[in-house]
Amino acid sequence: MMASFVDSSIDIDTQDEEDSENILQRYEPACLIPKKPATLGKFLKVEPTALGAAQIVIGLITIGLGIVLAMSPPSLIIIIKLPFLTGFLFLVCGSLSAAVEKYPKMLWVCLKMSLGSSLSAGIGIVLYSVDLSFWNSYSKDQLSFMTAGIKGLLLSFTVLEICITLPLIIQGYRFLHGSSTRE
Repeated sequence: MMASFVDSSIDIDTQDEEDSENILQRYEPACLIPKKPATLGKFLKVEPTALGAAQIVIGLITIGLGIVLAMSPPSLIIIIKLPFLTGFLFLVCGSLSAAVEKYPKMLWVCLKMSLGSSLSAGIGIVLYSVDLSFWNSYSKDQLSFMTAGIKGLLLSFTVLEICITLPLIIQGYRFLHGSSTRE
């Protein structure tokens, strides 16, 4: 009776070894490792620090061009101080984007500011386009050509700002939405 008990335990042990060998033959080792919940590393693949640095540079250039534009005859853009408003928002948004890597808890604030920055950039695109459409009504002197060129540069930097903030916003909300459903 004792021998049969020992024999059955040996059979169970060899069957367990065969099953584990079959599992390893059927599956890759990476499949056996449980998946971890989303980490900030997935969001950091977007390189928010580099995008933040680009936003800071765009903000500084926008404010600088706004100062030059403020010395020209008044227009819609200067009356509402659009280059200063959007430039300041770009600077703040870029600083927050650069800080997310070091302070991950600031991601919500960064995303909200990025959303506000992209909305102001969208409004800025419309206003720059409207202001440039009245360019033919300006006098044909050298100052009006320079003013139109600066407004064209501001329009292109504003479009570039939207192109920078949208991937940041999309990846950030994907990260936050994905990590909250897995927890």
